[in-house]
Amino acid sequence: MESEAIVPSQSNYKLVTIRDVARLAGVSPITASRALNKSHLVKVETQKKVEAAAADLKFIGNSAAGSLSNKRSNMVGIVVPTLSNSIFADTIQSITSRLMPEGFQVLIGSNEYCLQREEDIIRTFISHRANALILTGHTHAKVAEELIEQYQIPTVEIWNISEHSKHICVGMSNYQAAFEMTSFLISCGYKKIGYIGGILKNNDRSQDRMRGYSEALKKHGRPFDPNLARESRYEFGSGAAAMQSLLTKSHDIDCVFASSDIIAFGALMECHRNDIKIPQNIALAGFDNTAIGAIYKPALTTISVPRQRIGLKAAEITLQLIKGEDDIQKLNDLGFDLRVRDTT
Repeated sequence: MESEAIVPSQSNYKLVTIRDVARLAGVSPITASRALNKSHLVKVETQKKVEAAAADLKFIGNSAAGSLSNKRSNMVGIVVPTLSNSIFADTIQSITSRLMPEGFQVLIGSNEYCLQREEDIIRTFISHRANALILTGHTHAKVAEELIEQYQIPTVEIWNISEHSKHICVGMSNYQAAFEMTSFLISCGYKKIGYIGGILKNNDRSQDRMRGYSEALKKHGRPFDPNLARESRYEFGSGAAAMQSLLTKSHDIDCVFASSDIIAFGALMECHRNDIKIPQNIALAGFDNTAIGAIYKPALTTISVPRQRIGLKAAEITLQLIKGEDDIQKLNDLGFDLRVRDTT
């Protein structure tokens, strides 16, 4: 039987066989198979040609295409948006602390908020015969979902609870957290509340937080004003630039809700540059409850996410899925806390 893998095409996706790899490399299927299996019968130059063809076609190969249960790797693949943010590092640490004593190694991939990169990472995990996947959020490329289904890999999604997910979720409601923070800021008497959120495209957490903000405004009789909302990368500099834009176009703004502490501190730096006092002139709130937010002066009002508990719960469920258990709750909402501090 030929090995096969799924790769994307312009309109859909197709199955790629060893014959396709051989054709592109200009060799026979037998030679291509030997080359990919590192046979000493194949010349080094030929092996490099075949490997290059396989890479171009994103061919996964027989080691993964076969039943994962027949060739266990004792590996679990984790995909997070970035490794530069401590909130995801905390979750990963909790996952590994639970999985490694059970004999599992952890593979970690950062997709940098790019669905194509996530798809490539998932392909790599499959090629290493990962027993299970732990993914951030529920927005994935179509081909990535097809790969998961094709190879029947147990999958857990973390950091967002969504009815739209195809997989078991562990986390909290980003929508509800943003809704409650916005409602709290309104209750404090702030009249013109700006919002700096993450990039909305292909990011369900950013979308849900934005929706929570806008619907809280409407619930309290305040129309959503798109001029008070900005998108930002999860970086200090991008948060500062978004704050500068708000200050330039909305002179009477009296509060800003940032959808991450990193963005909030970027906004804070911009306020300092403009001699704007927090919270005397403009109040500020964040999201994530990073360590620096609690010790900085003024301390940052924020949403506390149970990131360690998310990791532990995700690891527990992953172990259950690997064992074949199916009586597992789909939506595992671990909640959140609103931490009121000096910036509001």
